[in-house]
Amino acid sequence: MRTDSIFYSVFKTSPETFFLLLGYPHKDAKELAARYQYESIEFKETAFHTDGVFSPREPELPVYFLEVQFYPLAAVYADVLAKAFTYLKQHDPGQPVVAVVLFGSRDLEPTALAPYQPLLDAGMLRRFYLDEMPEVAEAPLGLSILYLIRQAESLAPVMARDLIVRVRSEIEDESLRTALVELIETVIIYKLPRLTREEIQAMLQLHDIRESKVYQEAHQEGREKGAAEERRRAIVRLSERNMTADEISDMLGLDIELVCKAMAGGK
Repeated sequence: MRTDSIFYSVFKTSPETFFLLLGYPHKDAKELAARYQYESIEFKETAFHTDGVFSPREPELPVYFLEVQFYPLAAVYADVLAKAFTYLKQHDPGQPVVAVVLFGSRDLEPTALAPYQPLLDAGMLRRFYLDEMPEVAEAPLGLSILYLIRQAESLAPVMARDLIVRVRSEIEDESLRTALVELIETVIIYKLPRLTREEIQAMLQLHDIRESKVYQEAHQEGREKGAAEERRRAIVRLSERNMTADEISDMLGLDIELVCKAMAGGK
């Protein structure tokens, strides 16, 4: 299951979820999330791309680097630390930093920890295991969606329907409501790949939501933004292979000005 986009959406729409993951009480997590900006970062002049960065709005707070790991990777700690220290080099070398790795399960964690143990002991490097996260009573939506990701296939649809009911009743903002419903649907699509999208939509009773004008407008806007971001990343990856703007433009069928803007770091 592709998890990077799912977790990015969870933390983007519900950033307090990250601080709940770190063990903060719900009230403190919401207050702390308001003091950070969450984004995914690609480092210029490197091949690094982060799963997520919580950048503090106040200088005394640490910057958090997040890596989500759902397959074995011996270098996962080295990777997240390399990204963290590259960020410090390119921005503020004196910035406090914490690197966080969220493993799908404990057996995905590397066993060779000697190079990283001092940082683990100091709290500069922290690890969590999604399948061992304790259930929090009356968990907020973001944390509940993380519970859905680890839920057994047989129970996931029921939990997803309950979450959609919660979204409808708890979220007033229509755009955010639409984003969360789509996120829940996406999790189920990944968990139940044998079912078609239409079967999953029927299972989750999503037809009435799909008929709303607000949903359709938000869905279209999201698709356009997603397509633009995918194009930008493709251009960056090809430029890192030393392809020229003309070559990239021809390969992707894109306007040369758009390609040049992306290669120059434009948005």
